[in-house]
Amino acid sequence: MLYEYCERSGAGLFDEPINLLTNLSFIVAAWFVFRLMKERDAFGSGNVTLLALMVSIGLGSALYHSFAARWAAACDVFPIFAYQITFLWLYMTRVVRLGGLRSVLLTTGFLLVSLYALSFKGALNGSVLYLPAISSVMIVAVYHYFSKKAEPMMGIYALIVFAVSLFFRTIDATLCPVWSYGTHFLWHLFNGVLLYLTSRIIIVNSGLKEARVERS
Repeated sequence: MLYEYCERSGAGLFDEPINLLTNLSFIVAAWFVFRLMKERDAFGSGNVTLLALMVSIGLGSALYHSFAARWAAACDVFPIFAYQITFLWLYMTRVVRLGGLRSVLLTTGFLLVSLYALSFKGALNGSVLYLPAISSVMIVAVYHYFSKKAEPMMGIYALIVFAVSLFFRTIDATLCPVWSYGTHFLWHLFNGVLLYLTSRIIIVNSGLKEARVERS
């Protein structure tokens, strides 16, 4: 049994009720992404993969905050990293329009840095694992704005939301003595918004409907 968050006080499946319930934010975000995809006729394989990973993040996190076991932790972390890699790949190939080789090299570099960050898992209440991710979102936000892509502020919004969510994840353990519920549930809520914003960046800039307009 892993006791990594303030809210868990026992070994029961429902000993993290708020952390468990707030995983619904990922499902709600997935629903809004689905509606956006339907509106823009953007059911390409990349967008569908992002949508499936959003649902997987919600389910994996629910398993982790229910069972608090190492196998459940893997179910929690893997979809998150898969989403990050998929987002970066789609952004580089569809929005930046980099060639396949450069996209592979950059994605591989991000993966290696993220794997290296695993060796510092205990630092910043485990939030150091997400420093490569927020750094990549920062780069995307700056590029997206100055290159005047569709909805240029969307990357900035995503960066702000990510910074706030990471802050709440980081201070969770520090607040345990004074606030037994912790702040990890806010990480869930803000990350639901973050997943919607990052998925929207891809969909709005590379929807199938837009691609047909460009070809005509």
